[in-house]
Amino acid sequence: GASSRDARRALALTLPLAPEALVNLPVEDFNAALGRARLSAPELALARDIRRRGKNKMAAQKCRRRKLEAIARLQAELGRLGRERERLLRARGQAERALGALRRDLARVSAQVLGALRDGDGTPLPPESLGLVPNVGLGLEGPEPG
Repeated sequence: GASSRDARRALALTLPLAPEALVNLPVEDFNAALGRARLSAPELALARDIRRRGKNKMAAQKCRRRKLEAIARLQAELGRLGRERERLLRARGQAERALGALRRDLARVSAQVLGALRDGDGTPLPPESLGLVPNVGLGLEGPEPG
């Protein structure tokens, strides 16, 4: 790989530092070490190339690691959202069943009340005469489409 190639080139040009040291040194220490070593232009260029490639390799590894961590976080979030969706769908089904039961109860009670309304002679009053129309405006029509 690049690091073994860099190590061979560093040995061939007798660089004062190993490639790992060139990459891992803080920039001030790196520059000071190169200044003390009195390197030729090709040696100096090689040392800087080794450092640049090493830093790039470390940055690429860090980037790949962050990407995998982000994918893992997104997968966990997707699982959590899927569970939340299922919970909400169950709650919606329960609410729809409860609403259906309430509508049936309301229809039954409305029919009983409207059936019990009588005039003074005991004759049943038509709901229309009271301004009432059974099952209209009481939410008994069923859910709206859509």
